[in-house]
Amino acid sequence: QTSYTDKGEKPERGRFVKFHHVTFWVGNAKQAAVFYCDKMGFEPFAYKGLETGSREVVSHVVKQDKILFVFESALNPGNEEMGEHLVKHGDGVKDIAFQVEDCDFLVKVILPRFHRSHRGKPAR
Repeated sequence: QTSYTDKGEKPERGRFVKFHHVTFWVGNAKQAAVFYCDKMGFEPFAYKGLETGSREVVSHVVKQDKILFVFESALNPGNEEMGEHLVKHGDGVKDIAFQVEDCDFLVKVILPRFHRSHRGKPAR
């Protein structure tokens, strides 16, 4: 039987507290949020858009128990970052957020490992 008790070295500081939310970049944030509410039992939770002063991005947040999904879309066709991302990848996950303790410490520890594993050499 496989055992998963050895999870590697324990961090000196910083600790994962909980999963916080997933952000999706989609072509139509409202449509995606309504779909998750109608078909999967989520409920509307928060909104950011023109009415709240956001002139570039609209966000619809849906919630189910402790799960938060954020659906974001560009409000302007000139939003190159979101537009190019959607053309290349389609609708999908952009960010996964976690609540942690001592975030600055964790960034200092994780960044060199990320750069080494994804770029073949340590970060400078």
